[in-house]
Amino acid sequence: MNATTESGDFRRRPMDMEDYLTVARRNIGWFLAPALAGLVVSIVVAFFWPNTYLSVASIRVLPPQVPQSYVQTNVTVQMADRINAMQQTILSRNTLTNIIQTYDLYRQKKARVPFEDIIEEMRKDIVISGLQNIPGSEQLGTSAFRIGFFYENRYVAQKVTRDLMTRFIDENTRERSSQSQMTTQFLREQYNQAKANLDKIEQHLTQFRLTNMGRLPDHMQSNVQQMTGLEARVSALNANVSRVNQEKLMLESDLRGLREKLNVARKLAAPDPVTGKTTGIRNEELERLESEVSQLERLLERMLEQYKPTYPDVQRLQIRLQAVKKERDAMLDKVQAVRETASANSQPEPVQRVTPTAAREIADIEGQIQKVQAHIRARDVEVERYVREIHDAEKKQTEVQRRIEVGPIGAQQLSELTRDYELAKRRYDELQDRVQRSEMATDLENRKQGETLEVLDLPSLPESPTDPKRGVIVLVGVGLGFGLGIVLVAVRELKDTSLKTLKDVRSYTEFNVLGSVPLLENDLIVRRRKRVAVLGWATALLLSTIAISGSIYYYYVTKV
Repeated sequence: MNATTESGDFRRRPMDMEDYLTVARRNIGWFLAPALAGLVVSIVVAFFWPNTYLSVASIRVLPPQVPQSYVQTNVTVQMADRINAMQQTILSRNTLTNIIQTYDLYRQKKARVPFEDIIEEMRKDIVISGLQNIPGSEQLGTSAFRIGFFYENRYVAQKVTRDLMTRFIDENTRERSSQSQMTTQFLREQYNQAKANLDKIEQHLTQFRLTNMGRLPDHMQSNVQQMTGLEARVSALNANVSRVNQEKLMLESDLRGLREKLNVARKLAAPDPVTGKTTGIRNEELERLESEVSQLERLLERMLEQYKPTYPDVQRLQIRLQAVKKERDAMLDKVQAVRETASANSQPEPVQRVTPTAAREIADIEGQIQKVQAHIRARDVEVERYVREIHDAEKKQTEVQRRIEVGPIGAQQLSELTRDYELAKRRYDELQDRVQRSEMATDLENRKQGETLEVLDLPSLPESPTDPKRGVIVLVGVGLGFGLGIVLVAVRELKDTSLKTLKDVRSYTEFNVLGSVPLLENDLIVRRRKRVAVLGWATALLLSTIAISGSIYYYYVTKV
């Protein structure tokens, strides 16, 4: 009905609001009839459509009562995945068949629809929501999910929902317990096999060790350690021998010094052949030289304890000692020459006795010489003992070296047996630990202290149906009827090309209209037409009222 709409061979004029109102008044029946039909049909459909009630229950997921840090569970599947698995089990054909037969569901459809279609319809009527956190328990990690069932009888819907809820809880308990027991049984079988294998390998290893006693790689390591110990022992004994020999050399050096000192003392203690008295040189230059020789010798001994004889300071000290000794010997020779000259020029006189002081000094030196000689003999005995011990250690070294040269027997076989034993022992220990932890987890599931399902909200008894939504159906029906009326009026007006108003005459004829004569019809025909219209509408309203009343009556009579 716009300016671009074409009908026949001419273009219609644009319509304004007055034209639309005129069309509405002229076709009021074409608007109201489809709307009334839509109203009646929608009410009949809405009230003949059986009620569908939804009963809903909530199930809460309880975390394990024993922390997993203490007892690890055998069930590693997440609760959301377990719910999906349990949903497949509960929605299986056998389970739904049992529920349908138990509660006599879909009684009217059993005679008309195949049983497989009824099972599929029941699957659609069961609603299972996803796992969601309970408001206010985010920190506790508590979650829940909902189960619902649509059915025309609200009491039956509640019973079926309770049955489904119980099956979920029982299925979760059974599945967790079964899975935990199967895990424990499997680990127990593996543990028994590992134990039998370990015992077998241990028996073979023990028999092999008994058969090859003394020729195993373990003994080779012991032989090498023993050889190393003997070598260390010989080295220590040789070091002790060297130390004792060095001490002996030092004692011999002391002995030589004491003997020289004794000779000097004896020479100095001899009386002067002229005067019959001992010489006095001893008390001055000779005693100084003797003291210096003694000091140098002690200093040389201390340096030899720290340095080798080739050390420069040691060599310089030896040269100094030799020079002082030469000077002392020259002094002794000079004194002896003086005594011999004096003895040749004088008459021999009776030999006088040695003075007590010189005698005591000579006796002290002789005592020191005896002590040094005793120490030297002790060092000789100690050296002999060390030499015997070295000989015994070298003999043992020869025996151990012979065993090492022979080499180990069955080293590869022993290595394989040992490796197999270690692997079997490690597997045995791991399985033993796993079996113990699995048994604890199974006991936890049997006590129902693991992750369980608990009823949060019992199945509800619905008071009002969820389907159908009758108000929406009626509004949609009226709207569709009214829309159909608009379409019919539009089609009717497009097909009607007659001139109906003065605007049409002016627009299509382009004449000036001076006046108009109203359509004159027979009163009898007009009244008859009105009576027929009133009768038609009355009949339609009566039939509509009967249909609407009947559907409403049927609804309240059959309402549960």
